[in-house]
Amino acid sequence: MTSEQFDVAVLGAGIVGVSTAIHLRRRGLSVALVDRREPGEETSHGNAGIIQREGVHPYVFPRSLPKILSYALNRSVDAHYQLSSLMHVAPFLWRYFKDSAPAKARETLAANIPLFARCLDTHGELIEASGADHLIARNGWIAGYRTDAGLRAAEERRAELSGLGIDAAMLSPSEIAVLEPHLEATNFLGAVHFRDPWTVNDPGALTKAYAAQFEKEGGVTVIGNAAQVRRVGGKWQLPGIIASEIVVAMGPWSKPFLDRLGLGLPMGVKRGYHRHYAAKGNAVLTRPVVDDHYGFVLAPMARGIRLTSGAEFARHDARSTPVQLARAEPLARALFPLAESVDKEAWIGARPVLPDLRPVIGKAPGLDGVWLNFGHAHHGLTLGPATGLLLAQMMTGGETFTDPAPYSAGRFVQS
Repeated sequence: MTSEQFDVAVLGAGIVGVSTAIHLRRRGLSVALVDRREPGEETSHGNAGIIQREGVHPYVFPRSLPKILSYALNRSVDAHYQLSSLMHVAPFLWRYFKDSAPAKARETLAANIPLFARCLDTHGELIEASGADHLIARNGWIAGYRTDAGLRAAEERRAELSGLGIDAAMLSPSEIAVLEPHLEATNFLGAVHFRDPWTVNDPGALTKAYAAQFEKEGGVTVIGNAAQVRRVGGKWQLPGIIASEIVVAMGPWSKPFLDRLGLGLPMGVKRGYHRHYAAKGNAVLTRPVVDDHYGFVLAPMARGIRLTSGAEFARHDARSTPVQLARAEPLARALFPLAESVDKEAWIGARPVLPDLRPVIGKAPGLDGVWLNFGHAHHGLTLGPATGLLLAQMMTGGETFTDPAPYSAGRFVQS
């Protein structure tokens, strides 16, 4: 069989890989986008659909002993662990805890600011080019708070974000009800309306639209198994493809792939679940609503109202245990009039997470012709186009829109 030759093969057709492939193609490289499934059918399909312009603060491991003990009881909605996986995930959790120290969290915040500052304009260009504007709403999202302490912390966070030029407003319950009349706003003492973010009513469809645009611009999409990639004669080969360089953008599958190449990075996964529900009667939800206290999201999607869970810590391939959705559902029904689920079962996916909550972007240490773009944790949808642009700039020798050093995989590699 004759193999087609490319400058670059991007491994992984989620939002990060697709965006990277587009930006590389636009810089004149021949690019193959490789995945075992069609674009946008894994992790990029299952999020809350928020392009989080305001999301610069990392989701750190809690530092307070009462909070940690509450998670240890394993009864919460926002976090859950599988006991059978605990020994497997414990080393990552310990590293995650250490890297959530205040000084490290401030480093990650500083590194996040330039990436998040580019999320809307990089998405906007791709949305326009791909004709995907029908998937987008530009009315922000609401975070609701049930306690005085939560509301005070939210106001402090809102003031800090305002200093970064991010538009957000505090809302009373009556003001929440004006924006979302069918929401039982009295569940909250108050809320924050983040006005800058855009939302997506079908994240998988958005990724597919970007992938179709990549093909229109001369890129090639290939169904293939990255596990078959081999280094032969200074090139990277898999059936039907020869590439001078590869980009590893495989989300939660990136670590096992790189482990086989001898590059061990301390990546873990946060598993997440969602399920769609019809709305009762004429009830309408016009933007995502996050219950900050319980850690679930209600998001209007093309398929219905998507209820998402918090994070589950388990082996990537462990059995599905959607207990968080079961705990969240009655709380969600008290907040919004949900009818029956339109899904036969809950969807499950996995977010790729580095312990310091920063992605790795750049060259793979010690591996010729290998570049990395993964580990976006909760923000793959938000940051995919921005980090794809940054990596393409690095790979083609162009001026980068920000210093890429904070995202180097070298921070995890002993010299």
